[in-house]
Amino acid sequence: MKTITHKIIISIIILLFIFDTSAYAGTNPAREEIEAMIDEIAIKRGIPSILLKGIARVESVYKHFNSDGSPKICGTSIGLMQINNVQGGYDNYRLKHDIVYNIEAGADVLLNKWSMSSYNQVSSVGNMDPNILENWYFALWAYNGWAQSNNPVSPYAKKYTYQQLIYDVIDKEYGKKINNIDFSYLPKEGKPSRSLVVPTPNNHSSGSIIFYEKGDYVRTDGIRQDYYLRDSPAGNYIYRLNINQLGIITEGPELKNGYYWYKVYIDETKEGWIERNWLLRTGDTEYGRYIYDDISFHWARKIIMDLYGKGIVSRDILYNPDNPVMWEEYCIFLSRTLNYIETSNRQGKIQFKKAAPFIDFANVHSWALNYVKDIYERGIMEEKDINPLENITRKKAALIIEDLLVSSDKYMDIDIKTIFSDLENLTEEEVSAVKTAYINGIVSGKHTKAFCPDDYLTRAEAGVIMANIVSKYVR
Repeated sequence: MKTITHKIIISIIILLFIFDTSAYAGTNPAREEIEAMIDEIAIKRGIPSILLKGIARVESVYKHFNSDGSPKICGTSIGLMQINNVQGGYDNYRLKHDIVYNIEAGADVLLNKWSMSSYNQVSSVGNMDPNILENWYFALWAYNGWAQSNNPVSPYAKKYTYQQLIYDVIDKEYGKKINNIDFSYLPKEGKPSRSLVVPTPNNHSSGSIIFYEKGDYVRTDGIRQDYYLRDSPAGNYIYRLNINQLGIITEGPELKNGYYWYKVYIDETKEGWIERNWLLRTGDTEYGRYIYDDISFHWARKIIMDLYGKGIVSRDILYNPDNPVMWEEYCIFLSRTLNYIETSNRQGKIQFKKAAPFIDFANVHSWALNYVKDIYERGIMEEKDINPLENITRKKAALIIEDLLVSSDKYMDIDIKTIFSDLENLTEEEVSAVKTAYINGIVSGKHTKAFCPDDYLTRAEAGVIMANIVSKYVR
């Protein structure tokens, strides 16, 4: 019986895996979904995301499948990123039917083209810092096969070169200006010399590469099967690693030959340098392995893990840090935060008003009910404020916690509207709440001189508020 049960479980897992990898078979996801997939892969691979988006837009107009459900194939090029697999190297079936795999292959192809420039096999731009968008000019050209028609000074040049099409898409659809290199360096015939180094334009744009830190846990990750440690950045190979090889970053980053390099400790016998592109952060020495699969690259990852350690947030597969936080979720965070403060300070229940009269919490989810009741009974909110499924705005979040905080006379003369220029349409009560939360160090602006009071509070931002409350009141 036990064996049969195990077989059933394994069969279910296999079916789930199959369903996951072909979730979009025959159907094109919405553009926003595809862009989110590209963002995730670009972040992991250390590629400016906007470049991969530009390639996808030019190559396939974000379409992986034809109207009849068949994979989009043009000649020998396949799918969203139009991967040419004539030489092999990729799984042909997955290229056709697995959009995520196709994007991964596109990122791999682009990095291979980048490598040609970084190791002087073809021309390069500036110091080959991959976080400068203009430095990718030749890699983008090479993605389209080094066609002579993409040489802007050639008599055979197309009206719009491949690179220019990508630049125009990025400018018009994403509002990011990428300046062309100085075309006077280019020959009128043939490929540019491999020794040619074109200066980076003075006016250049930065990418979105996320860097790692000393003490980060990492694992080798990507579409490749073999990875190598080197004795120095861009140095000699010393160890072969497998996919999902675990390690700890001990040094870096160092820019060398177009890559950011990190020194990684594997075990007592293995330590060396490897490109950032093939490392996926999974945790750090302070908080251990991250229990959420979606915070590895998030600015609030350590705050979230600290809250988990304090029991303020629960274990789950995903934290969804950039999703809006619902009213009842905010109550859960706040209730657990107050309980943590009480336990840490060995004090009684924090009460702000007399016990509130009983009300019906019928609209509150069962998993949130006790926490919502707790916040209500503490006198932090009134019955009129209860809206369980509402997404909390930033001004509402400030209003709810105002009673927890002190309006110090030291800051009474501060005009909060000179700090945040977007509070004019708020009520006097809302302005007061924002001011109180700000002067107590609980909230800050979302942008320069902007509080964005009507924006929804994200789960990451809610975490920051709770962390700041704990920091202020735990003795």
